[in-house]
Amino acid sequence: MPVLRHTLLALLLLAAAPLQAQLSGPPAGGPTGQFLGPPTGNAGDFLGVWSMTWDGPMGTNCPCRGSLTIFVDNNGDLRGTWKTNGPGATLSGSVGYNQNVWTGRFAQPDDADFPIRGHFRLEARGERSVTGSYQPDGTAIPFSWSGTRL
Repeated sequence: MPVLRHTLLALLLLAAAPLQAQLSGPPAGGPTGQFLGPPTGNAGDFLGVWSMTWDGPMGTNCPCRGSLTIFVDNNGDLRGTWKTNGPGATLSGSVGYNQNVWTGRFAQPDDADFPIRGHFRLEARGERSVTGSYQPDGTAIPFSWSGTRL
């Protein structure tokens, strides 16, 4: 009888082994399961001069207008100069894996009366337009901005 029990137990373990082999692990492509294929955008879509409009805090008479010139710096990251009626700002950051989102920091020069610093996000919408948001440091709400290529 003990031999029969051991034989049955061995058969059960052998039958369960293929079931365990069929269990899948985490999805391929990272924690989200998104396939990591080739980039879908082109960082070059950001380069050039853009006519920008943006929202701002209450009392700033926005939507505001200005220009943004984007170029590649010596480190291979994107850099921009944001010209407005007041002091301009410098933007710097990197482009995401899909090459269609540029994120980073912006800052006005220290010689401005009240220099503003913060972070931004811009998404290329083809070769002719960008949309995104910027958020000055110390604020809780981001402001939208968008642009078209000049």
